[in-house]
Amino acid sequence: MRFSRSRLLASLLASTMMVCQPVLAAGGTALGVKPQADLLSAGQTVVLVVGKDIQIGDEVSTGEYGQVQIKFDDATELVVGPNSKLLIEDYLLRADSSAGKFAINALAGTFRFATGTAAKDRYQITTPTGTIGVRGTEFDFVVDEDGTRVLLFDGAVKICSASGQCTEISDPCSLGVYDEDESSDTGATTSMTRKQRDALRTAFKYAQDQSPLMQEFWFVNARQCLNPPPDLTGIPRSILPPGETPVVDRPPPPPPECDDYYCECEGYRCPG
Repeated sequence: MRFSRSRLLASLLASTMMVCQPVLAAGGTALGVKPQADLLSAGQTVVLVVGKDIQIGDEVSTGEYGQVQIKFDDATELVVGPNSKLLIEDYLLRADSSAGKFAINALAGTFRFATGTAAKDRYQITTPTGTIGVRGTEFDFVVDEDGTRVLLFDGAVKICSASGQCTEISDPCSLGVYDEDESSDTGATTSMTRKQRDALRTAFKYAQDQSPLMQEFWFVNARQCLNPPPDLTGIPRSILPPGETPVVDRPPPPPPECDDYYCECEGYRCPG
């Protein structure tokens, strides 16, 4: 009987250990750093350099030309753009290398975020006017005195104002905005006027130009959200000799980082 009880206790203990995986404090590493980037850690401010570890409680801040590209232990990716400040509030890693919790406070500036291997409800992004809930996602976001704007590239996010009013954003190229009082989905940037997109290009610098980033921090099709192809409706088919099959005229694809998609990329016509 004692042997059976011992076997039972051992089995229960093993099951408990499988369910309750240990959770350890984890961190990230600065893979790319541009000058004017500082790290406030344990009360001391140091200049950030490539390879520097970033832990719970650390605050990253950048100047006008600063930029930090961080990769965390669970493969979460975060870019802190120029004139930005961000606090790592909590980051715990499970034994299977997935994040038990990932919480950051984006205080001001421009950022890029991509989820890692953690369950999506483990991520929490706080800003001065509310929160961003992650649903498996790639997005850029901007925090300024007017509130927070989120440009979604893939997945979904739930944005909530400080008052508790929430909106879910799930369509690629959708722009979500929120302040202390309310949140809303303003629709796809591809459907906005060129003047509206021009204003967004300044705010969402990485959607306009990904070249300052390491390629592993690039998002596929991010640039098309602010630089959609022109509407070719009504353009006549090529005039071909009798007997040949008509072919629809199609513009060539733009260069990877063309300064102006409409007017400088050969093959595209400037809108009137």
